[in-house]
Amino acid sequence: MRSILFLLAFSCLATLTVSAQKAAAPANTGYCLMRVFDVNKFAAQGSGFVGAKIIITYESGDQEIVELQSFNEKTEPANLKVIVATLNKLKQKGYMLMSANSTGDQGNIVTDYVLLKQAY
Repeated sequence: MRSILFLLAFSCLATLTVSAQKAAAPANTGYCLMRVFDVNKFAAQGSGFVGAKIIITYESGDQEIVELQSFNEKTEPANLKVIVATLNKLKQKGYMLMSANSTGDQGNIVTDYVLLKQAY
């Protein structure tokens, strides 16, 4: 009987210790914003537009820039491949797409992708 009580008490203590460690561990999560400027070269020359590129801002504040080609019907398939590869890279880093929206018109599109880093 003592053995059973000892094992039960030990099991409860071990469970509480693991739970306390998980609760005390900082959450390794946060939002990341990936903004895609899909802009033709003529609009990018104006003062109100940014050239074609992807700007990624991580939850830490660090940023990464991925260059794209200026928008036209010949370069768009290559740009789409870069955008998808970048999204897949973020997925491999533990991010999950939460939302996406676009503004602008053909040749001057800005798309925001909001991603959440999943806690492990």
